Amino acid sequence: MMQFFRICFLSVGVLIGVIGLSACSSKTNSGLALDEINKPADYWYENMLKEIRNGDLEKADSYFVSLQSEHLNSPLLSEAMLILGRAHMQSEEYLLASFYFDEFIKRFGDERNIDFVEFLKLQANYFAFAKQHRDQQLLMDSVKLAENFSDKYPYSRYRPFSDMILLRLQLANLSLEKEIIRIYKRKDKKQAVEYYQKKIDENAWIKDVFYQEAKSPWYQKIFEW
Repeated sequence: MMQFFRICFLSVGVLIGVIGLSACSSKTNSGLALDEINKPADYWYENMLKEIRNGDLEKADSYFVSLQSEHLNSPLLSEAMLILGRAHMQSEEYLLASFYFDEFIKRFGDERNIDFVEFLKLQANYFAFAKQHRDQQLLMDSVKLAENFSDKYPYSRYRPFSDMILLRLQLANLSLEKEIIRIYKRKDKKQAVEYYQKKIDENAWIKDVFYQEAKSPWYQKIFEW
């Protein structure tokens, strides 16, 4: 939930920068001192890096908003987005990481870097799906993202890694659908069982892939469904 609110704040900060409003309003919302305005781009960038090294990503985000608001055309912005995206990935804040990668793709994506940044976004989605039987929509979105990557960048150096992620996501989805079937069988929901069994049969090839299903601890299973 905190990540959601921080993404909202960052989105507002980016919007403020794009439409060229006064930077003062963003300083008030970011929690920075009111006298920290009208600084050169290097100031915001260096302080952002300092806070990343200190492990204070919330403050680093605030410095990024200031950089974005006051220096919309600074060449440092693209680097800042990638650095913050990777930093949030390392802190397991994958939604925030995806936010920065999305912003980079929209503003700075070109044929030289687009496959790399889209792969980073795919990685963020993949790692966000960290626990079995959680967030089925995120799982399906991630599968679609991996499939699109393979279609758009068939010769990318990152293609083998994206294919591996896609296979793992498909296996996770197979495991999830099997668990759904087991639950519906216990509840004697024959129509639902048939529906999910048909979904599995439509991708029959994946059933021949050898893999070991993840097992949730008993105390976690209580909250799974």
